Amino acid sequence: METISRKPILKSLVEKSLEEYQTKGLEALVESLSEEILNKKVKFPLLQYVAHLYFENIEDELQIQFGDLLESKKLEGGNVILGILLQNRMDFHYQESIDKATEYISQANAWYVCDIIGERVFGHALLHHFQSAIEDYQRLISSDVNWVLRSLGAGAHLAIKWGLESKKVKQVFEILLLAGGLKDKEIRQGIGWAAKTTAKFHPEIIYEYRIEIDNEEKIANWFRTKVKIGLERNEYFNKA
Repeated sequence: METISRKPILKSLVEKSLEEYQTKGLEALVESLSEEILNKKVKFPLLQYVAHLYFENIEDELQIQFGDLLESKKLEGGNVILGILLQNRMDFHYQESIDKATEYISQANAWYVCDIIGERVFGHALLHHFQSAIEDYQRLISSDVNWVLRSLGAGAHLAIKWGLESKKVKQVFEILLLAGGLKDKEIRQGIGWAAKTTAKFHPEIIYEYRIEIDNEEKIANWFRTKVKIGLERNEYFNKA
């Protein structure tokens, strides 16, 4: 598989696809993007650069249509572009961005869709639109789509890792606990990831909720295991 590792090459390919867009429309753009960029080996930070270029050059009212066409291709790198596109739209179209992310994640055919979009949309929302985001977390934690719950964990992991303040992490953790007794593998992966990160960076929250965590009727052993790993990593981190 061909590798593209330089921004100037990617910029040229984006410009080529935008020319297709001007003459033939969005479907031609997505075909060009898929063939020339997404079917090549491109690291995620470079795909994020590509996503910003498309955000800047596709009209606001057509960006969601662009996203829908791109999602239908089911290409791994396309999820990076979708995540950044929705992230960039969040300041002016917050709820639409959250709802579209949830829709794309619900249609996932692989675990990485949840993690890629969840980090870039739900994680970004927690960091920059916390009050709205926490309300969406409260709503979406009861979703019957396992991919959605996994993505909430991915978003929480990123936000905590990137410095979400303790009092906000506490609110997120209270919501994570609501899924702590579920058995689904994907939910365990995502929610467990966030629980482990909470323990690593905010062990005081774990100690505060120790009774709830140790309640075997409501919380499964996998959740306690993830918390334990996080606490162990906190100790290692502080000793290093």
